[in-house]
Amino acid sequence: MNSFKRTMTAVGTAVALAAVGVMTAPTANAAATPAARQAALTSDPETKSVPVEVGDASIQQRANNRFVVHIEGGQNTRPYRVEVRRAGTDKIVAVVDSLTYYDDYDEEMGYGTRHWYVGDKQPLVLDDMTDYELDVYARDHKGNELTRRNAGRSTYAIDARVEAASSRQEFSLDALTTQVTGTVTAIHPRTGERLPLTGARVRARLGDGWADGVSDAQGKFTTTVAALGTEKALTHTVALASGDTEVSVTAPSTIRAQKSLLTLTSTAPLTARYGTGVPVLGKLSRQADDGTVKPAAGQSVTASGVGKGQATAGPDGSYTLLPPVFRTGSLNVAVGTSSWLIGDGTRTATVAKVTHTTKVVEEKLVSTDKYGKLTISGKVTVDGITGQQAPIEIQYQTSPGKWVTRQSFTVPYDKTFTVTVGTPSSYPSDGWRVYTPGTSNIGPSTGTKVLRQTRAETQISGMRFTPLQAVKGKQLSVSGVLRTSTPEGLAPYAGQKVRYYFRPAGSTVWKEMGTSVSGAYGAVSMKFTAQTTGYWRIRFVDADATHLATTGREGRIEVIG
Repeated sequence: MNSFKRTMTAVGTAVALAAVGVMTAPTANAAATPAARQAALTSDPETKSVPVEVGDASIQQRANNRFVVHIEGGQNTRPYRVEVRRAGTDKIVAVVDSLTYYDDYDEEMGYGTRHWYVGDKQPLVLDDMTDYELDVYARDHKGNELTRRNAGRSTYAIDARVEAASSRQEFSLDALTTQVTGTVTAIHPRTGERLPLTGARVRARLGDGWADGVSDAQGKFTTTVAALGTEKALTHTVALASGDTEVSVTAPSTIRAQKSLLTLTSTAPLTARYGTGVPVLGKLSRQADDGTVKPAAGQSVTASGVGKGQATAGPDGSYTLLPPVFRTGSLNVAVGTSSWLIGDGTRTATVAKVTHTTKVVEEKLVSTDKYGKLTISGKVTVDGITGQQAPIEIQYQTSPGKWVTRQSFTVPYDKTFTVTVGTPSSYPSDGWRVYTPGTSNIGPSTGTKVLRQTRAETQISGMRFTPLQAVKGKQLSVSGVLRTSTPEGLAPYAGQKVRYYFRPAGSTVWKEMGTSVSGAYGAVSMKFTAQTTGYWRIRFVDADATHLATTGREGRIEVIG
């Protein structure tokens, strides 16, 4: 096995958040925030056709409080130098140019998913606790030089502690913003003293909203953060925005829901084209904290019933739902699930007509031949004008309610068609139908007529080929029983001529060898003189207009001597 594995133990960042007197105990959150990409690559024009990428860089903290540079593997590049700058300046405070390559490729398993580089041999010992930015220098697969400035930003400090307070604990759609103030301190990696952490980016989160502040020389920071007003619940946290790890505490923040006012202006009966969205208009308002009525901008409205859809209220509270409709009935409009609004019941719009529905008419079985081929005609009508073609499927029924498509084609709507279709080898007797599956905006046919085969099925069973080894010049016999389908089931089919065929081994050509007539119990039999090894079969091909032809199974007789 040739597999490198990274083993790093993260040291936590302790955070305390005061939200108008509400405090909770610290809880671990091990998700590290990757540094954001801030610069594009420059490379030789020859390499443009090959994907080239320099990976993200960070300063990572080891268990022994040593800090090392870490670079995620890029694409078709190999970094060879990292310059560390104090955030927001051009002053280089450290250079790492000895990078160890690691990957998780496993030779025994034959695969690996990621690789990275670490400055193990050059731990960082910096003068100040603050945020630093990293510039990465690399070469692509052709040796061209690449530079990525601001490949990452990380905090250089141990056991950072944040104390913060929020100016607001309860939030509404009229009060989404709060000011967060606090201080951040940390233990200096060289001196071991706890000192104010200067120049560190501190991130405040409120629900799905977030904002960063930067600590000053005294470790103090101030930032304003706003919720989006669409969250199901609010969680208020503060932590370092960058660094090897983040551990934060949360202070629950409550949402003060406001009463919603839902109106529906689409009150007249609606007409919709099958499968397309029917416009349903209205307005969503809310009772603000000061008692006035304001648009509920950004809040959702939903439709259910004969069509499902969702829309977001605009700046003036207006909304347009476009639920796809497939049938007539009620469209139920309501305020979407929201923790910020109290629902206002359901409004109902009625879909009175759906156009571009289809119907199969005039379908009939024109004829059927003795081999089971069916000639079927019909027409598909459509309620509405369209230039589309009607997709047609000729289907047979294998069991009650189960239909299998035998043939597909397209024809113009409202035009009579005629088609001939062959029956499957295992012919079903449960009927046939003409069906159109419709399209995305034209409905399928329903309630189509079942067409029944007019000829009765026949069958040659009980086949016997004796002897299996016949002496040349001696007699051999081929026999069976001819039956036909009746309302009571299969019954003997007497008085019918059958034909006997032989195919020599190695040949594909069948030759008729004789005929006989079925007896009172449907039995058929004939004797022949053995000449050569080959295959025998019996066929009933002289069917009248009310019966189907059939062929019995083949049997081999070997001729010796």
